Amino acid sequence: MSDERSELVLVVAPIGRDAELMVAQLTTAGLNATPCKDIRDVCGRLVDGAGALVLTEEALPAAALAELTQVLRDQPPWSEIPVVILTGAPSLDVKQRTFEELRRRTNVTLVDRPVRITTLVSSVQSALRARQRQYEVRDLMRQLEDRIQERDRFLAVLGHELRNPLAAILLASQMTDADGKLDGEHAHLIERQSQHLSRLVNDLLDLSRVAAGKIVLKREIVDLREIVAQSVRVVKPGADKHHLDIRVDQPREPVTVDADPIRIDQIVTNLLTNAIKYTPDGGHVSLTLGTDGGEAFLNVSDDGVGIAPERIGGIFELFAQAENAIGRAQGGMGIGLALVRNLVHLHDGKVEARSAGLGKGSSFEVRFPLAGRAPSQVASESTAHAARGGPRRIVIVEDNKDIRDLLGLKLRRLGHMVEAASDGEEGLRLLLSARPDLALVDLGLPGIDGYEVAKETREKLGGGIVLVAVSGFGQPEDKRRALESGFDEHITKPADVREIENILHRFPPRNTSSPEVV
Repeated sequence: MSDERSELVLVVAPIGRDAELMVAQLTTAGLNATPCKDIRDVCGRLVDGAGALVLTEEALPAAALAELTQVLRDQPPWSEIPVVILTGAPSLDVKQRTFEELRRRTNVTLVDRPVRITTLVSSVQSALRARQRQYEVRDLMRQLEDRIQERDRFLAVLGHELRNPLAAILLASQMTDADGKLDGEHAHLIERQSQHLSRLVNDLLDLSRVAAGKIVLKREIVDLREIVAQSVRVVKPGADKHHLDIRVDQPREPVTVDADPIRIDQIVTNLLTNAIKYTPDGGHVSLTLGTDGGEAFLNVSDDGVGIAPERIGGIFELFAQAENAIGRAQGGMGIGLALVRNLVHLHDGKVEARSAGLGKGSSFEVRFPLAGRAPSQVASESTAHAARGGPRRIVIVEDNKDIRDLLGLKLRRLGHMVEAASDGEEGLRLLLSARPDLALVDLGLPGIDGYEVAKETREKLGGGIVLVAVSGFGQPEDKRRALESGFDEHITKPADVREIENILHRFPPRNTSSPEVV
C-alpha cells in the first residue's frame, strides 16, 4: 500500500453538509481526507486500504453496520483499522448505541456531538498514529516471513551441499576388496571430500563469527605468493574434474602483507572455488597477483556464466547466487563471497566484482595494503622446524573410539609412540604415569572434562608436556578457556594429522624422558 493510501481518512456523514465540513477541517489540519457516499462506498474503498474511518452514528443503521463488520472481519491479522464515530443524533429521540459488535473487530473511538474541531482533529491524528504502528507491525511480519523463506531455502541448499560429500565418502568407504582394504584412489577421494565437508562447515561457522564480531586476526608478515600456491593446490582436483585450465601469473619478488594467513587462504580459496563452480567444462580460470603503488592486488577471473548487471551490486550478500542453470547445477550455499567480503574488510582491504553480463565471465579483485617489511626468516624457521622433528611420545584422550583408534594408527605409522584413554579420569592417570611429549585431549570427556584434565596435569607435571585441546567447539571463547586451563594449543575437529604435525614442529620435546629426537 502506498503512503498516501495508508494515511487516507474516509468520511461518511449523510446529513446535510457534515461530510463536506469535516473533510475541509481535516484537510486544513494537514490530513488527507475524502468523503464517501455511504458505508457500501467505504467498504469498496477499503480494498485499496485506508488509514482511518470517520463516521457519524446515523451512517450506521443495522444493515450498514453488519456490512462494515463483515468487511472488517476479513482484515489480515495485523490490521485493525481505527474507526472514529460521532455519536448522538440531531434528534433526541434516537437511543444511544454501544457498537459492541464493531468493537470486537477493530479499534473504535466514540466522540460525543457537538464536537469541537480540535477534538475531531486530535482524535483522527491519534487514530492515524495507531494505524501507522499497525503498518510497522505488518512490515516486520513481512520481513520475518522473508527471513523464514530465506532460512528454509538455505537449509535446503545446506542439506544438498552436505549430502553430496557425505554420499561420496560413504560410497568410497564401501569400496573395499576381499581383505577389507581400500585402494589409494578411494582413500584419496574420502580425504578430498572430507576436506570439502570441513571447509563448508568452517565457512558457515566463520561467517557467523564475523557477523558477531568474534573473529580475531592472528596477523603476521606473509608472502601472498605462498598462499596462492597453497590455494591453487587445494582447488586443482576440482578444476581437473571439469577439465578447467587454471593459469597463475605472479611476480618473482615477494608480495608481502600484514595479515592472518589462514584467513587470506580462505579468501583466495573461496574466490577460486567460486570461479570453478560457475565456469563450464573446458573453460579457463586466471589468477593474477601483483602490486600497484602501496597495495597488493589479487584478481581471479573466469570465462564462465557471468553476472547480470542488476545482480552485481548484491553478489556479496549472504545467500546470493547467480541465477543460471550451470550455477544451480554446481550448487553452493551462497556464503562464500559474503565471507570473502567480511574477511577482506577485516584486513582493511577492498574487494570488487566485475562482469560484462551473463555468459561473459566475471572477475573479482581484492586489494590489501602492502607490508613495509619482508617475511621474517622463513628459511631459518623451516630449518628449525626440521630440527624439531622425529618420533614423540603421544597420549590421546578421546571418548570416540573410531577417532581414537584411527588417529592413533596414523600417528604410529608416522613413527610416533602412542597410548590412548577413553575418558577423563583414565586419561589423567595415563598422562601422569606416561609423561608424554604431547597430549591430544578432547574437551567433552565423560567423567572429568578436558579442562580439568589440563589443570590437574599442569599442577602435577608443570610445563613438561605440550597439551593440545581437541574440540568440536571452535569459538574464540572456547579457545580462550582452553588456554586459560593450561592447554598450549586448541584445534577444532575434525583434527587433521598435518595440523598435529605442525604443532609437533613448533614445540620441541620438553620431556627429558622422551626418546631421542632423530
